[in-house]
Amino acid sequence: MVQINKKTVGFSANVMAKQLELGGGQTVIYDKVLTNDGNGYDDRTGVFTCPVAGTYLFVVDSHSRGPTWLHVYLNNIRVASLFGAEGHKHPYLQMSRTVVLKLKRGDHVKVVNRAKYKGNVFHEGYSGFSGAKLY
Repeated sequence: MVQINKKTVGFSANVMAKQLELGGGQTVIYDKVLTNDGNGYDDRTGVFTCPVAGTYLFVVDSHSRGPTWLHVYLNNIRVASLFGAEGHKHPYLQMSRTVVLKLKRGDHVKVVNRAKYKGNVFHEGYSGFSGAKLY
């Protein structure tokens, strides 16, 4: 009989305390942790460290004043990107990206502002980073 590791891993965090004005290459720190099953997300660094190998679903959403470029990194490799330009009638925009990744224990996933560009991420729960182990 095959033994399946059923350890629950999942997190969800928001930018809550203040609007983030990001420098080039800066990691987005989501400071309000809603859930952190498996204790993989670190709200001091903004980095998720995989505690159990498996296939994970990640969602990044951002309410930003354009233009803003955000990238999702697995270790040091960019695996997904978000981009938003200033809206015609409103200076803020909502953008989102979902990615499914195979992770090994100890792998790191984080959201980073594009190098050499300033970025903006709105607070009060409008912007978030979530992940969950699917299997």
